[in-house]
Amino acid sequence: MLIHLTPSFFLDYSDVSVNLIDVQIPELGLHLKNEKDITVRFPAPNKRLHYVCRKKGRKAVYGILLNTDKHVTDITVITRWAVQGDVSTHRVHMHIMGADDAATDVIHLWSGVFNTPFGDKAPGLTKNWVPASCQPRLSVCAGDRPSEREQAIWRLADPAGIIRQQTEYYTAATVESERLTTPWRDYDRLPAPEDAFDCTVREYPDTLRVLYAYPGVTVCPITEHEELIESDLTEEGKRDAFTAIIQPVLQEVRAVCPVFFTNTTNLMNSIRRFSTHFRALSDAEKRFVEYQINQPLFRVSVS
Repeated sequence: MLIHLTPSFFLDYSDVSVNLIDVQIPELGLHLKNEKDITVRFPAPNKRLHYVCRKKGRKAVYGILLNTDKHVTDITVITRWAVQGDVSTHRVHMHIMGADDAATDVIHLWSGVFNTPFGDKAPGLTKNWVPASCQPRLSVCAGDRPSEREQAIWRLADPAGIIRQQTEYYTAATVESERLTTPWRDYDRLPAPEDAFDCTVREYPDTLRVLYAYPGVTVCPITEHEELIESDLTEEGKRDAFTAIIQPVLQEVRAVCPVFFTNTTNLMNSIRRFSTHFRALSDAEKRFVEYQINQPLFRVSVS
């Protein structure tokens, strides 16, 4: 499978230093280092946009190509940048939708193109996305580039307001491989197929996977989910089970990960990784925890 990714940084300040450190994708066993495997270039007219590309030649292109040994639907793209001398980490939990033999995270490349064999590949939930504000991209401060996908983005900033962690859930689309490899108008700055990094798909325990196609994925504080579970179990006459089993597990995880992505495996992944209380439970109690944690959560909008 050919995968086109565009890790990037939007720098809106002349007095802030930004340097690429590396890009990692655990599901593909990939760890690309700045100035060894990859570098930063400026293919866009807007030179505030820093794009990661392969360190080869001098042409500025949009992103990198990966050639995997089999089809993949969920990957974690972790890009680290040095911003004012300290590390800022951008983590994108990417869910790839479609059945084509290639994929790209670039929103405008999903659109149908007139007078070509390339039809519309945009997933339904992305139809109204605006590329300028919805493309996954790190910035110095949250206010520099507000996203229309804010409900699926979590940020942690330092006292100066610089983002040090940005984690988001993002839906990408499959496309025809020819769309990424055929040189033609508007596609002349994509990476060349021969510059793709070869990758082997592997298991990664922290891969975020979507549990329900509906009602969608949003960021939710663990405290809010904990209150919902407590209310439900109290109503069912099982408050003791909440106090003895659920609450200690969530308290341990909340200290490390205060939020999670709803309707995904994200919270259970964190529980398995960080909760010693969970690991000490019986199999039946673990199944009870998983059942409570993985209940579908709906977001209610009041207008």
